[in-house]
Amino acid sequence: MRMALLNEGYLTLEELKKSIKYPSEERMVKGPVAIAECIQEIPCNPCESACRFHAIQIGEPITNLPCIDEDKCTGCGVCIAQCSGLAIFVIDKTYAEGKGAVSFPYEYLPLPEKGQKVEAVNRKGETVCQGEVVKVMNPASFDRTPVVTVAVPVEYTEEVRSIKRETEPVAPREEEAVQIFDDDMLVCRCEEVTVSEIKKAIADGATDVTGVKRRTRAGMGLCQGRTCEKIVQAILKAELGESPADIGKNTSRPPVRPVTFSSLAGGEDDE
Repeated sequence: MRMALLNEGYLTLEELKKSIKYPSEERMVKGPVAIAECIQEIPCNPCESACRFHAIQIGEPITNLPCIDEDKCTGCGVCIAQCSGLAIFVIDKTYAEGKGAVSFPYEYLPLPEKGQKVEAVNRKGETVCQGEVVKVMNPASFDRTPVVTVAVPVEYTEEVRSIKRETEPVAPREEEAVQIFDDDMLVCRCEEVTVSEIKKAIADGATDVTGVKRRTRAGMGLCQGRTCEKIVQAILKAELGESPADIGKNTSRPPVRPVTFSSLAGGEDDE
């Protein structure tokens, strides 16, 4: 199972059902329910703290995988935005006749709009069906992580995990960056580094991505900067007016993806 994750970057639905506490079919046909597709045993528990219904349990040690009590879960979706690994989704197989709904985090610009027709993609990023955006939650009320809900044919609710982007990302102009990035916004979710901390690092002498990384740990987390690098670059450009070449990129450290010690030592795979 771990080697499949390393080779492909994701697990199939069948592998997930063997690896995590997956909601039963009986529960899924009763209404919306959260699924934590988290398979990395790392110290992380914001989802547990966020759930006011106490439906998510991690306990001790903090490296336990989240366990969602399907009977307590209401499918409210608060945990989606709180998950640092963007690994929690809510599915609703009762949304409408022949239609299901899937809610997921969406940290891209521009945000889709309600009523927009979109291509729904699976865990691999492949288009599996057409969908319609039915809700876009306000980022300000969801830890500044937008939560998008799309309606899709009900048979695809367990496969759809995002939507295809229509356009290439556009870097913010210097005069816009300060307005876009509020000081209390989280930039590096892994290390919980905010915009204000990055600005302080720049004021203290950081002139490139590496300098910010050394002073704040932004980019040192599990994702190795894959989530925060572009934002750090935009803030540097806005604050210093430097060119992309001068700002530089994050230096990833091996392994690029987390692996077990047994894999590094040449031991046998878990299965």
